[in-house]
Amino acid sequence: MKPTARLRDKINSGQTVTSIGAIDGFSARLVQQAGFDSVYIGSYATEASMFGKPDLAMMSKTDRLWMARNIAKAVDIPVICDAEEGWGTAINVMDAVRDFEAAGVAGIHLDDEQLPSKCPFLPNIPRNQLISTDEMCGKIEAAHEARQDPDFMIIARTDVIGTMPLTQYYEENRMEEVVQRLNDYLQAGADAAFVMALTEEEVQFYRARINGPLVGIFATIEPLPISVFEKANYQMVIGSLVGIYAAAKGLLDAYTKLKETGDWNAIQDKLINDEQFFEIVGIDEYTEYYKRYRIC
Repeated sequence: MKPTARLRDKINSGQTVTSIGAIDGFSARLVQQAGFDSVYIGSYATEASMFGKPDLAMMSKTDRLWMARNIAKAVDIPVICDAEEGWGTAINVMDAVRDFEAAGVAGIHLDDEQLPSKCPFLPNIPRNQLISTDEMCGKIEAAHEARQDPDFMIIARTDVIGTMPLTQYYEENRMEEVVQRLNDYLQAGADAAFVMALTEEEVQFYRARINGPLVGIFATIEPLPISVFEKANYQMVIGSLVGIYAAAKGLLDAYTKLKETGDWNAIQDKLINDEQFFEIVGIDEYTEYYKRYRIC
């Protein structure tokens, strides 16, 4: 069964799909080994891992596709990829859908930001602006038409929350705009709506008012347990920051200790061993190929 069909089946079963952030093929295999349902490729983590830079739209579609293709080849579980605002108009969105589908991912999410798309939570960066609801609906319709596999998921996200300070967002009750936009996007053909719910109350608020499958994120300003989304009957929950933040801490701890001590033996408690490494990269599969095909 194709990854797209497996993802659809999991969602249709009524279970909440857990999609956890990876930064390369190796970390994606760790997501799979840990037992999660899906790998997530997000701009925040991959711009940092690939370029060492913040999420400010410096990663091209070609860069993201390269990473998505390698990660999708590295794992058997479905991969969900951040496709920004589609890198342009509805015509660009059609190309993006075809490209990511060909890369082997099971679905993408599109947001309603104006170019250039950037993370809404970066400090001291000018706020995002949004395209009109009508233009975003056109992008969703174009994505729907472009896909070849009907199981390939098109997830729509609104970044209303990123257009202003949080205090203003709540004072002006802009959550109602989130509801209206996402219901319109679902009506236009999106398979699911991606909400930035920051509290348990907001998780419930959106579930009660948005008329379709919901995708949440559990690690933003106030991290929420996965169980909060499961109890609210969300179809998917994304942990976008897990891979990049865990990798950063683990590497920095090991590098710092090694610099302090100058002794490889002093950092053994921070390292996996050879056997664990070989298991992660699947060496047994390649050993079998060497035997079967008599490779010298």
